Amino acid sequence: MGLNKIIKNILMLFPCLGKKALAKIGLLLAIVSFFIVIICIIDESTSNTSNFLDPTVQYNQSGAPYVAYGEAPSGNINDLNVLGEGLTYDVSESQDGDQYRVDVWHNSSQVSSGTLTFINTTINFTSTVAATYSLQIFNWNAGKWNQTDCQTANLAANEVTMLWCNKTENLANYVSSDNAVRIRINNTNHSIQGTLKEDYVQYYLGYLSGYLEVQLIEPDPTKTTYITQNNTLLINATIICRDGPCGNIYGIARYNASSVNPDTEINTTQGDRPFYVQESPALAMKPCTTNPLYANEFCNLTWVINATGYTDTIWKIGILSNSSFPEIQQNNTRNATIYIMPCTEDIGLAWASIDFGSLSPNTNYNNATYNNQNFYNITNKGNCPLNLWIKGVDLQNVTYSSTIAVENLNWSNTTNSYTTSYSMTYSYVSLNKSLPQNQNLTTYYWLSVPPVDAGYYIGSVYICGNYSSTC
Repeated sequence: MGLNKIIKNILMLFPCLGKKALAKIGLLLAIVSFFIVIICIIDESTSNTSNFLDPTVQYNQSGAPYVAYGEAPSGNINDLNVLGEGLTYDVSESQDGDQYRVDVWHNSSQVSSGTLTFINTTINFTSTVAATYSLQIFNWNAGKWNQTDCQTANLAANEVTMLWCNKTENLANYVSSDNAVRIRINNTNHSIQGTLKEDYVQYYLGYLSGYLEVQLIEPDPTKTTYITQNNTLLINATIICRDGPCGNIYGIARYNASSVNPDTEINTTQGDRPFYVQESPALAMKPCTTNPLYANEFCNLTWVINATGYTDTIWKIGILSNSSFPEIQQNNTRNATIYIMPCTEDIGLAWASIDFGSLSPNTNYNNATYNNQNFYNITNKGNCPLNLWIKGVDLQNVTYSSTIAVENLNWSNTTNSYTTSYSMTYSYVSLNKSLPQNQNLTTYYWLSVPPVDAGYYIGSVYICGNYSSTC
């Protein structure tokens, strides 16, 4: 038996008899299919005709019909909203000589987002006039009333009956642009004045409601991620729409500010502790760039986060996903554990000296021996980014008192080209900013030799690495 047929049979066995009955029906339908959502909108009463609800529709030859709720309301009947439970009650009447016909219209409250699987509507009513009564549903696409899959009954005067419509195909045609379903009950022409009363009006709306599956790709939620204070880490999450549509999807990067699990958006102001979003613009909540998402569509969201928290502290971070469709529940990734470490500074050199070989006086821009081999590398061996600085001293002749001033030694941190070089100085100058952990910086050197005594000249070059200040 197909799902729609099963649901139709259930609805026939369990009409909406009030809020308690609705809870039981919802449970039963949940057993049939976990992703079917049922909405029942009713105006509740008893089946005793002496207790039937006002409003009632009274129709006669002498005046226009009206909807009564207590005393008859004033104003245009088509503008009145007199029923509770989100129902709009509209009425119209036509007269043909001494013949009368009544139309009673009902608009549902807003239909929820999602893919409809069926529309089932029911009216329980009685009338003092014997006639043929029909329940119809409005086709907004065609702009006319539709009788297919709706009941018609020949009723005796004061007979209580229930009529229903059950639609399972082309359901979008029966939902208005403002997400309402409209039905009406009318009768055949007759010559007797009478009164029609309704016990209840109900709507069952079934639809496929998607859900969000969200995965944290980075950092790895299965292990602890160690990050040096004031370093950055990447958060990468994948959000998948299942059984959609899912609407517009958003991801929120969060950390555990006040509980064991993430509960607070990561800060977006530079320098905030323990994390801040180091991007421009800095956003804790980001939309999927492929919004809206439908069944089995997905998006990836990333954040660059700076870990500014105190050292030796442990945090949880994760992504909360949500939808513009209110019926789709938000969902969290698994949480990643972040340990913020103190910074350790260390540098390494792959060389012990800068050798220029034998040079002649009055020569300029002489290459260091291993410039063309990219030999003079400086390596950050610590766990935090290093700022590098460089300075030198004069080269001294080991035999005589003559010197080669330090400005005759040039250096470059980019290419093996003298044109990109700088003169060495006695004070530290910046060589590189924020050299990452385990990264190399290749340097190059040139020496210009003025008229000096022949001999062996020795000097010193100093390279300093520092995380937070100058050397």
